[in-house]
Amino acid sequence: MKKKLFSLMLALVLMVCFTSVPALADTAENPTFAYLMYADSSWTNQYWGTEQDTDVKGTHANVTGPGEYTVSLDFTGTKDGEGKGIAFTALAINQGELYFPYATIELQSVKINGENVEFTKGYTSSDDGIVTRMNIYNEWVGEIPYDARSFDNDISDVSAVIVSKETFASVKTIEVSFKLHAPSDLAYLMYADSGWKYQYWGGEPENGVVATNATITGPGTYKVGLDFTQTEDKMAAGIAFTALGIKTGERSFPGYFINIKDIKVNGESVKLKKGYTSSDDKIVTRMNIYNEWVGELPKDARSYDGKVDDANWIMVDKAAFDSVETVEVTFEFIQPKASAYIMYADTSWSYTYFGDPVDSGLVATHAEVKDPGYYKVSLDFTGTKDKAASGVAFTALGIKDAEISHPGWFIQIESIKINGKEIDYKKGYTSSDNGKETRMNIYNEWVSELPADARSYDKNLDGASWIIVDSAAFASVETMEIEFAFIRGERPKKDEGPEIDIDAALAADYNVYFGIQTENYIFRNTWNEANYGKHTDNFTHLTGWDDDGNQVDYAGTFKDAVVTGNGTYTVGVDLGPMALGPDTFIRMLFVSTDIPSVLYDKGYITISDVKTSIDGGKAQTAFTVNTDGEYVQLDILNEYTSTGTDAIAYNMPTKSITITFTVSGFSKDAGAQAATSTSTSTSTSTSTDAPAAELPKTGGVPGELMYVLGFAVTSLGVFMKVKKEKKA
Repeated sequence: MKKKLFSLMLALVLMVCFTSVPALADTAENPTFAYLMYADSSWTNQYWGTEQDTDVKGTHANVTGPGEYTVSLDFTGTKDGEGKGIAFTALAINQGELYFPYATIELQSVKINGENVEFTKGYTSSDDGIVTRMNIYNEWVGEIPYDARSFDNDISDVSAVIVSKETFASVKTIEVSFKLHAPSDLAYLMYADSGWKYQYWGGEPENGVVATNATITGPGTYKVGLDFTQTEDKMAAGIAFTALGIKTGERSFPGYFINIKDIKVNGESVKLKKGYTSSDDKIVTRMNIYNEWVGELPKDARSYDGKVDDANWIMVDKAAFDSVETVEVTFEFIQPKASAYIMYADTSWSYTYFGDPVDSGLVATHAEVKDPGYYKVSLDFTGTKDKAASGVAFTALGIKDAEISHPGWFIQIESIKINGKEIDYKKGYTSSDNGKETRMNIYNEWVSELPADARSYDKNLDGASWIIVDSAAFASVETMEIEFAFIRGERPKKDEGPEIDIDAALAADYNVYFGIQTENYIFRNTWNEANYGKHTDNFTHLTGWDDDGNQVDYAGTFKDAVVTGNGTYTVGVDLGPMALGPDTFIRMLFVSTDIPSVLYDKGYITISDVKTSIDGGKAQTAFTVNTDGEYVQLDILNEYTSTGTDAIAYNMPTKSITITFTVSGFSKDAGAQAATSTSTSTSTSTSTDAPAAELPKTGGVPGELMYVLGFAVTSLGVFMKVKKEKKA
C-alpha cells in the first residue's frame, strides 16, 4: 500500500514539475553518484537511487568530475523478471548541482536488454537545485525549464522525451552511458554596419566577414573580434548596432557580469562609457555597445559594481566606426559573489553581530558564496569579556545583497553547531526583509507569519518556521557554526502588475486586437504601444517602410472584438491589395488585449481552443499566453520570446489571417460577439514622411516596432537579419 501511495504521489509531483525525488542521504564516501530513476508503466517496479522497497538492482557510478560514466538497472530479480513498459525514466547525479554547478550531460548510449536503442537530444536541468538530471522519458514536462542547458550550448532542439516508448515494452536490463562536461559557452561580437550589408550574429560568418569568438570556461578575461578586410568593400561602413553576446550565458553561467575593458577599431582603442549586462530572451547574456533602439534600462540590467543608474546602451562614439576594417573587444567575465554570515543578538543585546566589524571581541567568519554549493559561517565569542554569549534574542543566516547577485536562490541549512555540538533544528524558509539581503531566520520572535516572499528549494513551505531551534540550546554560546547549501533558483518576476479589484475585473468587458510584425516590419502593434498604438492612425491599417525609412500604408481591414464574458472570439485581418509585400516570414503574430495579466497568472481565467487560419486554410492550434506585461497577450508566433517563429506551419498569407480563441473564468457569459472592424484605406504605395529623428536611415529598423505587450524588446535581442529563410 505504501508503495502504491508513493507511486501516485510521485506521479502527481512529476505532473506539476516539482521536485521528483529528494536529494539522497550520503550513503557512500562519494555523495556524487549517478543512477537511473525508473518507473515501469504500472509503477510496479521503481528505482529512485536506493534498493529500499524494491527488487530492482541498480548499478551506480561514482562521479568525480567531467568524464565518462555508465549506470544500469537489472529487473530480472523482480517478481515478473522484467519491467513492463515505461512511465518515467531519467539519469540523475546525486548532489550534482552543488558539487558540479552548471555541468552538462551528454548522453552517449542507451541499451535495453543489451541492444542499443535510438534516442534524440535531451537537456540537463534540476527539479530541486540539488540533483542534476537528464530526462529520458518524462511525459509530464510541459515546457523546457528555466535552467535547461546543453553540452553544445543549443537547447532549440531538446526534449524531455528522447526515446520511443515501444522499445521499453519488456525491460530486463537497461544501461545508460554518458559524458559529464564542465560548463563552457561561446562569446562573440554581434554587429551590423550602417547599411546592414555586413552583419554577424554568432553563427557562420557570411559575405567575407571573419569572426574571432572565444570559448568561455568561467571567470576570466577574453577577447572577441571581427575582421572585414576580406569582404567586397574591405571594411564595414559605419555602425547600426553592436553588442557582446554569450550564447547561452543565462543558463550556463547565470548571473555573471560582463565588464568591457577595451574596444579597438582598426587597432586603436576607442573611448568607452559604462555598460550593463542583461538578456533579451533569458538565454543569451549580452552587453549593448551601440544600440539606438533602447529607450530605457531593461528590468534585468545588472552591473559588476552593483550600480546601473550610470550605465549606457550606447557606450561608444558612432564616429569611431565610420570605416571599420577590424574591431576587437576585450572583456572580463565576472562571477557574482556575496558574503554570507550569522546575524546574532544575545538576550541582553550585549553581544550583537549584523555583518559589520564590532569591537566587542567577537570574531565572525564569513563565507564568500559564488556557485551553488556548501558553505560554512561561524561566530566565536571566546574573545569577548564574558567569553560567551548568554542566550539568544535573535539569530539568522544572512547573505549580503544576494537578492541582487543571486535572485531567487535558496538557503538550506545542513547543520547548526553550538560549542562544537550539533543541535536539532526544524524547517526554515528563505526570504528577504529589504529586497537585497537573502536570509533564513533561525530564531526570530518578531515574525508572526510567513512573509510574502518566503520560499523553499523543495517548493513546500508546510511547517516552515521563523523559529527553528530551541532557545535552551543557546544558554551559553562560546561558538556557533552553520553549514548550509546555497541552491540555485529562478529569478522572480520583478513586476507582478498593479493590484486590482478581482471581482470587478472578472465582471468587466475587454477589448482584443489583432497584431502582426513581418520580416521587413510591416506591422500592427499592441493597442497600448506608445508610438504606434490605438491612439495613432497606424492602428487603423498595416504599416510598412520604404527604403528611405518612410511609412507605407499597406491597407488591410482588421477584425477586433469586445470580450463581454465567457465565450469564443475571433480577431483577424483581411489583407489589402499589397498583402504583406515581398516578405517571406512573420516575426510576430498575436492577439493584443487589455485583460489584466494577473487574472491569468493567478488562475482566474483560462484561454483555450486557439485556432489560427491563414487564407482560410487548416487551423493551427499552437499558442502561448504571454503575461510578461501588464496585459495578457496571446502569442501564435513571437521571435522575441521562447515561442519563436516556427510554432505553427504556414505559407505567407495573401488574403487573410484569423485567430479564434475561447476564454472562460469570467463572472458572466457572453452574448453574441461584439465585433468591430477597422476599415482602412485601399491605397497601395502611399508614403507618409516620418520625422527625421524617428527612423535610422538606409534600411534601419525602428525600435518602436519591437514592443511586446508592455515590455520592449528594445535591445535588438531579435538577432536581426535582413535575410532569413522562409518559414513554411
